[in-house]
Amino acid sequence: MKKLLQGALLPFIIFTSGLLLLGCDQMQQDESEAVYSEHSQAPATKPAPSSELANGNIFYMARDVADMQYKTQGYVVKLQQAQTDLQQAIEKKDPHQLQTTATILQEQLRGFSQTLSSLNLKSQEIDSIRNNILEANQQALASPLLNGEIDFNQVDFNKVQVQMNTIQTEMLKLADMLMQSSDKDTQATSEQEET
Repeated sequence: MKKLLQGALLPFIIFTSGLLLLGCDQMQQDESEAVYSEHSQAPATKPAPSSELANGNIFYMARDVADMQYKTQGYVVKLQQAQTDLQQAIEKKDPHQLQTTATILQEQLRGFSQTLSSLNLKSQEIDSIRNNILEANQQALASPLLNGEIDFNQVDFNKVQVQMNTIQTEMLKLADMLMQSSDKDTQATSEQEET
């Protein structure tokens, strides 16, 4: 998951940071000055609700990606380790290690979901990525392996392997969605630059 986030989101962050440093948002600065003058003339108006998400604002996307990476990087590392431990327990066919690791993986996924849910995102694009990740986490937590429906002393390790493959397939689908989303964002940004 860490490699996924680094591989998919890090180039996007670098690209958007470069755009911001080059001053490509001059137009937005003029708009913000106009908004500031409107607010100074009419202080009695209500501010826009903060729940509205911006669409296509590179600054918000870069901020959201950085915030998401910063707050979830610990969980990503722990999830990778738990997944490795789970695979080793399956290979060794050790029911006690499998139960312990499944419990740890379940706790890590719940913590990861809570952290993602607590993020205060400003861009629609990153919010949709977060929702996809949360959905994948819920599917993983709903699997019999992680929701406690399996008696680990009577485990059919072949079925567990199939479930692990299903979880990994879901993670790959999620990675593909992230890559497509990053590609679309990059294309949209380059199209905006051309105009």
